[in-house]
Amino acid sequence: MLRSLSLLAALAALSVQVQAIETTDLQVQSATVGGEDSAIAEAQPDPELLQAENIVRISGLTGLSEQARNIAQQVLNEQAAPIGQQFDVVDRLASQWAPTVLQQNLISVLTAKLNKTQRDRLEQTLDSNTLKDVRSKELQAIAQQSGPAYNSYIQRLRANPVGGARLELIRKLDQAMQFSALLKATREQVYPQLEAVISDWKPPQDWQAGLEQDVLEFLFYVHRSTPNNDLERIIQLYTRPEMQLWLSGVRKQLAAG
Repeated sequence: MLRSLSLLAALAALSVQVQAIETTDLQVQSATVGGEDSAIAEAQPDPELLQAENIVRISGLTGLSEQARNIAQQVLNEQAAPIGQQFDVVDRLASQWAPTVLQQNLISVLTAKLNKTQRDRLEQTLDSNTLKDVRSKELQAIAQQSGPAYNSYIQRLRANPVGGARLELIRKLDQAMQFSALLKATREQVYPQLEAVISDWKPPQDWQAGLEQDVLEFLFYVHRSTPNNDLERIIQLYTRPEMQLWLSGVRKQLAAG
């Protein structure tokens, strides 16, 4: 149990340290400014920053930090890695995947790639009832992934594969969300760090195909009761220009490391 928790706890601790350093820096900067000016600045937060933080929050993309941690933790557990190797992996991952670091990177992509009008449209799309409902279903599915209902559904799906229009819609949804692409970019950054620490470990062969299959199965489960017409509407929302600009920018940022 301690081994399974150590990586998550260590990354969380590093995230807190980053926040503490940033807070200290801000305090030092504030001390050099007149007290009155500082008070005014604190009373008037930057509305564009607040909007960017909200977009990042409701997009759900900060969950990629947890994905990176889970991927690393799974391998470390399978390899029964000693504590020294675990903390070595933590140090390597923290510069990109600590929650506060990822959040800042996502905000940087957002403000660099999208202008104010595009950010307004993106926020409106993400905050729509349709995508709120999608995110709620996704969170429910994540919570159920280790349970009997999810496993039973996936077993039935594999025994009786869905084809035709339904499969095509699920594939289009994956492409529009850039779901597989974002997870692939995450693993392509995490795996080399694991290889550098665990000398006799290599990524599974054809892991990309396995990842895509896992994503499709997950989306089938999430939308098991979603009519095709509603799926088409969801796909349309994800293929809006500002959404694709945002997601593509994030994917490229992840791939760049």
